[in-house]
Amino acid sequence: MSVKVVDNAQLITDAINKFPRDYQVGYFKCRAIGRRYLADATPADHLLTDLATSLRCTLKDWGAGKQKAPTLRSEGEVSSALREPGIRSSLAELAAAPLPELTVVQQRRYMIGKPAAGAALIRFDSNFLFVLRTLGERLFLGNTNVTFPMKAALLITGFMPALDSRVRRGLQRGNFSGMDKTQYLLRDDAAHADTKKISRLPFLLGQCWTTCEQQLQEGVAKSTFPELRQEPGRVFDVLLFMQGDKQKHNPILVTCDPPDRDWYELQ
Repeated sequence: MSVKVVDNAQLITDAINKFPRDYQVGYFKCRAIGRRYLADATPADHLLTDLATSLRCTLKDWGAGKQKAPTLRSEGEVSSALREPGIRSSLAELAAAPLPELTVVQQRRYMIGKPAAGAALIRFDSNFLFVLRTLGERLFLGNTNVTFPMKAALLITGFMPALDSRVRRGLQRGNFSGMDKTQYLLRDDAAHADTKKISRLPFLLGQCWTTCEQQLQEGVAKSTFPELRQEPGRVFDVLLFMQGDKQKHNPILVTCDPPDRDWYELQ
């Protein structure tokens, strides 16, 4: 079992070009500040304020506070959370494991091209859950779902797609079974199937980025946002989001091949 993208690079280009431009602009603005924040062990107050402002603005544009989505905390509260060394270091650790350095070989997770030791995988899973849980608590009020913590993590680190309803529907259409839930709760249990789907997905997408690099790079390079070549997590976020729009009959761009109901059961 592996994850593949469509062979036709033009379909990748078309999907990126059809994705709402304002969402891309907000993403790149926030990511630029996020990179500076992650690179500085003791971010200055003005940098924390800039990131908090950009993050809140973009998350509002992406639906925070609307309908049943959680409400954002104040700019001061967000800035205070980002100032905490434990939160910044955990986000930096996540950003230090980009998708191209993750892969899967014979149902086993690899990091930096090598089989990952058990302790390293436990640390990876634990840190990832800590980031999502902490962002959910410190940036939002009444958050219980993975969606907005994952959006915040994506905006700061670029790590992997945020599992909102459209992306989950895109995954389901691509044969990732069990992703078509109306809610995707934020859980503490690393062994729970839903948690495994979150922590294993980046390894499968990393494998896909490596094995399908030619059509991905070509498709992105010809798009209106060629700078996405350096943002694999965002590329998959866009492709799966577009794939999740059934009303427009968008093509299948990312697939689990062959279909496997236990696709997330990796060592």
